[in-house]
Amino acid sequence: MKHGIAKIAQFAIIVGLTLGIMMGMAGPQIAAYQGESALAWKAADGIIIDGSLEEWNRTSPISLKLEQQVFRDANQWFGETDLSADVYVMWDLDNLYLAAEVKDDTPFMYREGFPADLADSLVFYIGLDSASDSERTSYAPTDFRVLLILDDYLFNTAIDRSMVSDTRGFESIGEYGDEQALSGYEAVIEPVDRESYIFEAKIPWSNFSNDHIPVFEPADGLTVGFSVELNDLDFPCPGVATPGICWTGSGECIDNPSQWGELMFKDGGQ
Repeated sequence: MKHGIAKIAQFAIIVGLTLGIMMGMAGPQIAAYQGESALAWKAADGIIIDGSLEEWNRTSPISLKLEQQVFRDANQWFGETDLSADVYVMWDLDNLYLAAEVKDDTPFMYREGFPADLADSLVFYIGLDSASDSERTSYAPTDFRVLLILDDYLFNTAIDRSMVSDTRGFESIGEYGDEQALSGYEAVIEPVDRESYIFEAKIPWSNFSNDHIPVFEPADGLTVGFSVELNDLDFPCPGVATPGICWTGSGECIDNPSQWGELMFKDGGQ
């Protein structure tokens, strides 16, 4: 009898191991976003885009400074002084505000005709439907990839919708970073020293709407998908490396929203 029980137990172990292997062969399990969470504080009196962060709540920075966050050309990233940042997000009913304290040993590098994400740029991803499935692996109609050139004079922008299958009439704008895709966009760069600067920007929520996509209405406690990246061009020549560093450490944010983190809107943070 004991021998029979032992055989049953052995069989159960084998079956369990087999199922585990089969599940592993089926591919990795997708997690809901990537576990990173950030806060966007309400700007009760608005934000003046002047390169000063005095009005900003900087208690909840999104830090991009770790080696494991570098997702592209990691062999050409040489630490925090090469490229790193603390990024801040604020909001009001009309605008999204972004700021960053950036370290870059060769700042403001831009070459006309380069894709925006292969120049000095800040890229952010945002899903403007809080009810969207956080495990989705393809873009929803209200998911956006926004590219902001950091060149200290043109501040060109782009909105990438190339990965959205149901665009609802909202297509990509400014694919190569040579135009201004955002209406009412304000941005400024204030140098701190030769290798660091403050970036500050205002983006009206109306930029992410059309006749088929309503204007986003932020509210206290609302949570949406979000991620942010920095890209660093050191030499304005074709074919050179452009290291990229991402908040979640994933290089798949452009294809897979489950690789984003979460952004929660909060009131009373100033």
